[in-house]
Amino acid sequence: MNTHDTPLIVPAIERATHAVALAIERAFHGIGLTQADAHVLAYLAHHAPCSINDLHHSFGHKRSTLTSLLDRLEARGWVARAPHPTSRRMVLVQLTAAGQQIADQISATLRAIEARVLARTNADDIASFLRVLHALEEELT
Repeated sequence: MNTHDTPLIVPAIERATHAVALAIERAFHGIGLTQADAHVLAYLAHHAPCSINDLHHSFGHKRSTLTSLLDRLEARGWVARAPHPTSRRMVLVQLTAAGQQIADQISATLRAIEARVLARTNADDIASFLRVLHALEEELT
């Protein structure tokens, strides 16, 4: 059997994604933070306020999934939704003070994970890896 008969990319991405989820769970044990919650909060740490459309384009969640995720974060007092100042059809998502605190912690945790990986790789490795990820995403969208 050659390597093209056995899936290589998707299982590797699945394992890496699971490893990231476990790292988030360890770092934020006891607060019931999902991986999706963590990534949205980390994004908002650097891009809030932003529209729900921005979040949708950044993560690709179904709109109903994103709404549920934002409902959870809002119920915890970490985000607030507000009318967009220039469009009646859009909604802005912003971090609360408590949300900014947790978002900054999550962002720092994810940056530390990336820094450890970057220390073990080089720019060509990263560029190749990102090309593979983009090709996979293009094939599936």
